[in-house]
Amino acid sequence: MECCLTGRVDHHLTGEGPASDDTALWDQFPESVAICSLEGVCLYANPALERAFGGRREELFGRTPWEVYPEVLREELQERFRRVSATGEPEEFEWHFASRERWFVLRLFRGQGRVYVFSRENTSEKKQEAILRGLYDETRRAQRHAAFLAQASEVLTSSLEHDEILQRLTHLAVPPLADGCSVDVPMPDGSVRRVSMAHVRPEMVEATRAYHTRYPILLDAPHGVGKVLRTGTTEYVAELRPEIVARAFQDEAHGRATLALGVSAYIIVPLMSRGRVLGALSLVNTEKGRRYTQADVRLAEDLARRAATSLDNGRLYTEAHEAVRARDSFLSVASHELNTPLTSLTLNVQALRRQLEAHPASVGDVASESISSKVLSVQRQLSRMSGLVRELLDVSRITAGKLRLEREEMDLAALVRELVPRYAEELARAGCALRLETPPTATGSWDKLRVEQVIQNLLSNAIKYGRGHPIEVQVGVDDQRAWLLVRDEGVGIAVEAQSRLFQRFERLASERHYGGLGLGLWIVRQIVDAMDGRILVRSASGQGSTFTVELPRRPPAG
Repeated sequence: MECCLTGRVDHHLTGEGPASDDTALWDQFPESVAICSLEGVCLYANPALERAFGGRREELFGRTPWEVYPEVLREELQERFRRVSATGEPEEFEWHFASRERWFVLRLFRGQGRVYVFSRENTSEKKQEAILRGLYDETRRAQRHAAFLAQASEVLTSSLEHDEILQRLTHLAVPPLADGCSVDVPMPDGSVRRVSMAHVRPEMVEATRAYHTRYPILLDAPHGVGKVLRTGTTEYVAELRPEIVARAFQDEAHGRATLALGVSAYIIVPLMSRGRVLGALSLVNTEKGRRYTQADVRLAEDLARRAATSLDNGRLYTEAHEAVRARDSFLSVASHELNTPLTSLTLNVQALRRQLEAHPASVGDVASESISSKVLSVQRQLSRMSGLVRELLDVSRITAGKLRLEREEMDLAALVRELVPRYAEELARAGCALRLETPPTATGSWDKLRVEQVIQNLLSNAIKYGRGHPIEVQVGVDDQRAWLLVRDEGVGIAVEAQSRLFQRFERLASERHYGGLGLGLWIVRQIVDAMDGRILVRSASGQGSTFTVELPRRPPAG
């Protein structure tokens, strides 16, 4: 830094400067110091001033302080000096020497008929402040971005519908990230569909729609949405100047129409999930003073990733939902179709059995005995198949919300006593002795057919898994509820598997040794829940199982 310092003075000879003792003190002073007369003539300058601004301090005599400092500072310093000299009020100000990136703090005050000009360089402090300010701004920006993305995640995951997710996305981005936002998706026929669009100025939505009607988005375009959809890479223009538009569009009318939209900058990022481009998110600015940065690009890409994940989740949910609906529809149709021939076949087998019973075979007629045995076997298998078909029908009814209860006053104890003898033959084949314990009555308002289904399922399960062991059935009742307990001493259920016990199509035992569709306990649970009851299980592997169904004797009020 240079200054014009001319002239020479010996302060000790003139007597106009500071005393020699003061001079020694000022010479050691770390700040730059110039001592001047009230008229503005330099009487003294210390070595620190030389080091800060160059030149020799002896050459300052007779010069004004505003000639000592660089030219860019002279006018302001002269004005302040004269004000301090006239009023005696001290002044302090900061000065930035921009061409060399140096900062100084200057202080002026009057005393003992002199004006003192102090200057201290604070360049290192300013640079440190700039660094800290930059870190602070970056931290604040990161915090704002994190808060925005957290809000975006909450909004985007609040729906699983494809178009609704994208509509929420565009409205979420305007105005925090852009003046305008749109989302486009590729179609199977090679066209591009604009799903959603938002703008701070609503009239621009119609203007942009009219623009794309005239100039549709093409997947083979060398730039813009088409390119991002085709390549899956981000496109970012920090400042969209007219010459850029002119190079991008050979058609002058197309270029003029693009400029008429007023876009000054844009970011287009792909919505990608599992390597597949699901769409493109476009953020545009139409304000000349607002520009995008790399930090904005990173934020847009983070937002796009979250949106793509939500879209993918929604797609998977929809596909799963459609698959479940197709399965349930198939089960309903198949079970109805199977039920018709099974009913006819069952009736014919029953008629054949009645005929055989009406004309018993003579003693020693091996052929007739064999036919009777086979008829009984066929009837048992038909009964089993009919039960499986009924389970499928119940699944379709329950999943369709068509499980209807026909409540009536009934006696649970009497129903159990009526049903148990029907299993005498099955119990005998399984080698299971059954002990029944019921009170005289256990009445309540329930659906008799559904309660009967619960009893049959639990009893059939006990016989299937408790083969060769005794089975216990109990009925109990108090003022508020009735309960049914079915206990076996069979294979039991491992504790860690019990949470899956009442799930649909869940089979915890070996399919090779135990038949069934894994629907019985699920159906029982649905029936019991529908009657506001509950079902409990207590079991351990190899120690048998105890199922307890509790039913309120009266439905809840209302």
